Amino acid sequence: MTQVVDAGAAVADTLANASRVILVRHGLPGDLGVADPGLGDEGVSQARRLGDWLRNEPVAQVVSSHYTRAHETALFAAEPHGLDVVVDERLREWDSDRTTYSTPEAIAETPRGKAFAEGRFDDFIPDYDKVELAARMRAAVLEAVERAPGQLTVVASHGGAINTLLTDILQAPSPFFFNPGYTSMSRIAVMRSGRFVIESVNETAHLR
Repeated sequence: MTQVVDAGAAVADTLANASRVILVRHGLPGDLGVADPGLGDEGVSQARRLGDWLRNEPVAQVVSSHYTRAHETALFAAEPHGLDVVVDERLREWDSDRTTYSTPEAIAETPRGKAFAEGRFDDFIPDYDKVELAARMRAAVLEAVERAPGQLTVVASHGGAINTLLTDILQAPSPFFFNPGYTSMSRIAVMRSGRFVIESVNETAHLR
């Protein structure tokens, strides 16, 4: 008897066959005190070094939050590969009542800034819907890998959003467990089943 084999079903749900995603935090913003700042001079330098590093990676697509600092960072990641940047608003930072942007370093003398510097991240993060943010980050990443299955996608997003996604994958109690460097890279594998596997956190070798 001849057995018919479904070619799609023959592909095992293994890490070897998974899609890869590099989550990138944006570079250092410049014009603080506005709602949506772009990159400053240091942020441009960080993003340029990120792009140079990614030149040797098999990047299939680059996706970004619509915020200027993330989109400008994504452009440097996409340029060596001749790619356009796909904008997905679901990759935005946590929603809060903040109307201006400040880095944790810029608010160093405030209670929140001191909490951040001391690694007391639960006292630093604003009040936001952690479940909603994790869900939209997952949905955005899954939709991206569906466009490039088995390939490498670079996603430019934000420190709080990346933390929330990674802690959701880990099922960790706090939604913010590390301080991602500007243009740092965290790698995840997305299995064919939709399961996420963390492979690295906060890579910054390209900045040395």
